[in-house]
Amino acid sequence: MLKPHAVCRWMIHLVILTGLLVSAGIASGGTAVDAGQSPVLRKIVDQGVLRVGVNPLFKPFSFPDSTGHRKGVDVDMAGLLAEKLGVRLEVVVPQSFSELIPMLIQGRVDLVMAGMSITFDRARVVDFTQPYFDTGLSILLNKVASARLGIATAANYQDLVDELHRTRKMNRLRVAVTRGKAPEQVVPRYFPGAVIRAYASNEEAAAATLRGETDIMVHDEIFLKVWLREHAREAKYRLVVLDPPFKPDYYGIAVHKGNQDLLNLLNVFILELQANSQIEQFMGQYLPVRAKVVTRSYNISEDYYGGD
Repeated sequence: MLKPHAVCRWMIHLVILTGLLVSAGIASGGTAVDAGQSPVLRKIVDQGVLRVGVNPLFKPFSFPDSTGHRKGVDVDMAGLLAEKLGVRLEVVVPQSFSELIPMLIQGRVDLVMAGMSITFDRARVVDFTQPYFDTGLSILLNKVASARLGIATAANYQDLVDELHRTRKMNRLRVAVTRGKAPEQVVPRYFPGAVIRAYASNEEAAAATLRGETDIMVHDEIFLKVWLREHAREAKYRLVVLDPPFKPDYYGIAVHKGNQDLLNLLNVFILELQANSQIEQFMGQYLPVRAKVVTRSYNISEDYYGGD
């Protein structure tokens, strides 16, 4: 039997040891992740790998650099999330954007961070976090091709559609969209009767508009302005992005249904990103943008890619 003073010394040592262990846990980033009732989060924790599906090509959110290394805002976010979870990141790049949701449903990826718009149709088959990025759908107008419709000088969406309704030429408007993306479903509502031409990628749709195969392209404002800056020489005097965006758009992280604990964790992750302005910091690595609140509009500096 231990003597009273020995018991006292033992208890003091136990308290000190417990304190050291707690301190070490805090210093090393906190407690282990509790997967709760989420099978996907449990798999991430057990396997030590976070597999994130990204957009194959959507600057500045996901794109390959000159060496083929994948980079972008979504890739940076995924890396930070993996670090916080204490697991390794595996970035999964599909051949096309439209493959991402099937890959998520089939369990080939754990999450989708792909500049993916939160839509009702998508939310029927996957769950979305709260928005991590607010943007809007805008119009890339070919002033030369659209002159036949009398809309070459339109200043914004409302001017454009008012003129088309007045002259009854809406059914002659040719609109480029990317197959499988939100604008493909949105355009019929905002341009009723227009001819919709779907292309395999954002770049193909924009290039078709530049060539005059279509009069306008409808897509996220960020993509249109970045693409126009990168193709300033070819597009000079011919293309313009109409401000402000005519429809708000929101990007969310997609997860497999039935993973509420993972969804809760991701929503807190997004809140922290927004509170610390980390998404803006990630964006600033790739684009010199100045945000202004109008549905949300972004002005890209004139010196980006030496735009002339």
